[in-house]
Amino acid sequence: MPGTILVSNSVGIPAGALDEVEMSGQREISGPTSDSRQDCPEVGPRIALITPYTGGNFGDGAIQDAMIANMLSRFPTAQFSGISLSCDNFAERHGAEVFPLCATERILYGMVGGTSPRPSRPTENPGRSQAANLIGRCVRRLRNALGRTPVVGLCLRNARLWAVMVRRELSHSLQGYRFLRSHDLVVVSGGGQLDEEWGGPWGHPFALFKWAILGRLARVPFLFASVGACKVTSSTSRFFLSVALRAAHYRSFRDQNSRAIAAGLFRSAALDPVVPDLAFSQPSSEQRPSLRIRKIAGGRTIFAVSVMAYAKPGSWPIEDAALYSRYLSQMARVISQLIERDGFVVMVWSTIGDQKVISEVLEHLDAGARKKLEQQLHIPEISSWKDLVDVLLEVDLLVASRLHSTILGFMALRPTVAISFDPKVDWLMEDLGQTDSLLQIRDFTAEDVIEVLDNLESRKESVTDQIRSYRQRAIPQFAMQYDAIAGLAEAFHPHHS
Repeated sequence: MPGTILVSNSVGIPAGALDEVEMSGQREISGPTSDSRQDCPEVGPRIALITPYTGGNFGDGAIQDAMIANMLSRFPTAQFSGISLSCDNFAERHGAEVFPLCATERILYGMVGGTSPRPSRPTENPGRSQAANLIGRCVRRLRNALGRTPVVGLCLRNARLWAVMVRRELSHSLQGYRFLRSHDLVVVSGGGQLDEEWGGPWGHPFALFKWAILGRLARVPFLFASVGACKVTSSTSRFFLSVALRAAHYRSFRDQNSRAIAAGLFRSAALDPVVPDLAFSQPSSEQRPSLRIRKIAGGRTIFAVSVMAYAKPGSWPIEDAALYSRYLSQMARVISQLIERDGFVVMVWSTIGDQKVISEVLEHLDAGARKKLEQQLHIPEISSWKDLVDVLLEVDLLVASRLHSTILGFMALRPTVAISFDPKVDWLMEDLGQTDSLLQIRDFTAEDVIEVLDNLESRKESVTDQIRSYRQRAIPQFAMQYDAIAGLAEAFHPHHS
């Protein structure tokens, strides 16, 4: 139930999180030196991470892991909490205390599992007086009678719904305030969080507004770290987000365009830093290609194809059955042509819901491609961003349809064709100097994709160098940002030395 806190038995440091971080400017925190500190180890700052992450979007998962790992490199005893749309998922993947992000369900925006069951209704008190019973019966009869009057009944139903919503919001806010009082920082950690598309103004914009106000009341610094801005058009969303931005102790944006949108909401944001998507700040890992797919491919060029459910009726805020059908048809033609050219195709996804799209694409394949599927197409098991990167490390080229499938491809240093469904994909490709490999979802053709793939294959080394150079340039930016966040944590943590 919104307002209920889920607490794991312990908040442990994830295995491997203290490995060497491939970033300049990061410092090691030496252990306590005095005898008293050895007897009573210092407790690190408590940091709450705000994210609409439910576990389905691997990019969001990579962002949370990056924030946690980089802060642990500065504060090995730091403790992390999640303020999330899926408490169970956050606790399972990040081993942290969790609090529900919102109290009221909206279309395409609401809690996904991870909440405690609602308390049962109080049982009837057998000792209640007869007078109280009589009054209760009279009230119910009057309410039922009024309810049969169309206009009055509608007003009563709406009033009850509003009363329930207000009660939930007040309860959620009160418990959220108490939750924040035990923390030292609350961080809106990456992603496209300045956005009203999923749930409207009263979805995430309201959630950010509420938590910014609660942070101020609880006297806990509220931060935006490398966030993106997407659709912010309504006056209600603009008000909520402008207040949240104004309340922040620190703000940064993942690209220049997101900062410009934020500056339209709060003028001072124009002076804030631009720091790339936090997924790029993943510490150096020991992930290496397993070569399993290479063996299956039998020496063929390996193409990863990442699909998405954009505009699919029932799965997207703006539905367009014709556009979705066109997308399926063109992607099927891409796969058919790659197979016809003796390529090996690996179907991947960066959001759990997109798995269903794969079968729909394969249904559109021509007869010739269907006969060769067993030898030239592979669908791996992928349940996290790490699984996806493992697969991408084995491929030669990537065709990506989502922002974070593109980003994770660049993390694996793979030349990528981006099929853009949103300006944020265009902005990413501009930042990396890859606009020659950018197509638009509304008008791309299979022939366009094949042409760009041929171009990328001929320039593979230079493109890989461009991607590597971008990541290297981002290292000091990330280091400065994490140091700034660590500085705030240190300043507000009551036990810092």
